[in-house]
Amino acid sequence: MERSDLEAVAAAAAAAMELDSSFQLTYRCSASRVELGNRILMPLSAFDSLVDKGVESPWLFELCNPVTGKTSHCGVLEFTSDEGFVLLPAPMMESMELEEGELATLKSASLDKGTFLKLQPHTKNFMQLSDPKAVLEKAFRDFCCLTTGDTIMIMHNDIKLYIDIVEAKPSLAVNIIDTDCEVDFALPLDYEPPQKKQKKAKLLQKQEQPIEAETVKFKAFNGIARRLDGEPVTEQVAVDDDHDSMMNAERKPCGSKKVVLGSNVIQCQEDSTGEPSRKGWQEVTNMKKEEEKFQPFTGRSYRLT
Repeated sequence: MERSDLEAVAAAAAAAMELDSSFQLTYRCSASRVELGNRILMPLSAFDSLVDKGVESPWLFELCNPVTGKTSHCGVLEFTSDEGFVLLPAPMMESMELEEGELATLKSASLDKGTFLKLQPHTKNFMQLSDPKAVLEKAFRDFCCLTTGDTIMIMHNDIKLYIDIVEAKPSLAVNIIDTDCEVDFALPLDYEPPQKKQKKAKLLQKQEQPIEAETVKFKAFNGIARRLDGEPVTEQVAVDDDHDSMMNAERKPCGSKKVVLGSNVIQCQEDSTGEPSRKGWQEVTNMKKEEEKFQPFTGRSYRLT
């Protein structure tokens, strides 16, 4: 027999031995009395099979839902379940989309030690804990392995906290038994980014902006009218609020004497015929006489030399 044939036979034998040493069985699922972690209860016959096949500890398994094809990983807590049944924690059954009595396949698996985990809490309550990593360190004692894409549930002060496994290194599924693993956190699923400072500043400015006092409109000559001769005013003059319209308004003469803005002419009172009255002419004549009394520089001039 040639050397190549011998190598092929040896490889086939090794594959057969590896296949024979692997554990793979199908069981019906039921909820366990244990609510936390991902350790399951298996029948005693599974223990005998694992020992006979020489499967190395720790005993870790790949759990598969044959209907949906969803897979995860778990460990074993006890071999005390009924034959043909495996008991899973309720959160694990929910994550695997398994109902009571449905079938699930278990296959032995060898997982690498985890070196890095990225987790995403469902709520920001987890990030508000005083020491989230210490809480995780305590909660992970109930877990023997973690798989990327799984959702796990932990308890803290009787409060259920759900966490997604976003990333795991060096592989998609890792062993976390007695290992130092770096942990990073993604923003919680219910995280809402804060509003921009500019929007808040504008909103506060609108809320705190004082109401401006109404300016008092300037009205020219809105006092009480008085006559120069001391007689009572028989007619009120309406003053327009608009300065421009007041300047452009026509000045209408009236029967009584009054001072017209922009002129030093005293209007004469007219009689019923439309002609100036006698009293009016007399007043005009008196004013002319007063102006004629004073005549500066009207004397004879002399030269000094």
